[in-house]
Amino acid sequence: MITLDQKAFFLDNGYLHLPGVLQGKELARYQSEFDRIWELEGPPVGQNKLLKHPAFLELIEHPMLLGMHRAFFGSQVQLLQLDLLRQEPRSSFPIRSWHRDFVFPGDRPLSINSILYLDPMTEERGPTYIVPGSHRAEEGPPKGQENVPLPGEVAGLVEAGDVIFINSSIWHSGGSNQTDGLRRGVYLYYGYWWLKRYDTMDPGKYATPWQALESAPRERLELLGLKMPGKDLHMYDLRG
Repeated sequence: MITLDQKAFFLDNGYLHLPGVLQGKELARYQSEFDRIWELEGPPVGQNKLLKHPAFLELIEHPMLLGMHRAFFGSQVQLLQLDLLRQEPRSSFPIRSWHRDFVFPGDRPLSINSILYLDPMTEERGPTYIVPGSHRAEEGPPKGQENVPLPGEVAGLVEAGDVIFINSSIWHSGGSNQTDGLRRGVYLYYGYWWLKRYDTMDPGKYATPWQALESAPRERLELLGLKMPGKDLHMYDLRG
């Protein structure tokens, strides 16, 4: 689902912007479902709440999302965590909050965070900021500069329905929403099948709901880490 040039760009820079993953009625559906589930379930809204709902079961298997991850993880792709993130208008969130999600420097990712934006990301709404190439750095973001702009940073100025994929070792930051509207995003975190999922760390908090398992096809059970992909974890074809 991605080109060789896009894959090379991701490996070199540590991120990739894929426009138009959701469009039209499909985008409107997820904007509506985000608001409905946020009010129904109450924050924080993670996979233990989201995977009760058909729309988000479909989203974790979306061909454009899975295609990107299969390009790196092959048949061993696994969903590690799923979250909704919402910032209110005129947020007090800092202008930068530099961090990395996973510490494993290098060109090839062990895990990738996919950020699906449900609102257009302008400078005022607080886009995601990225320091290209920092996924190779042994050190983290500079001490004492976690809340200020960094040299070489790139702003993810994207449209609603776009996805930014980031190597989870890259330095990145959310922005501060200074508009009169919401800042809404869906965070889909994928990685190799043999990595621990969040629900194994705190089953009470992150437990997979029964709705995700009822009549689930094998592919979903593999994606949720409940069936081993293929016959051997040590020998597999990256092409799936």
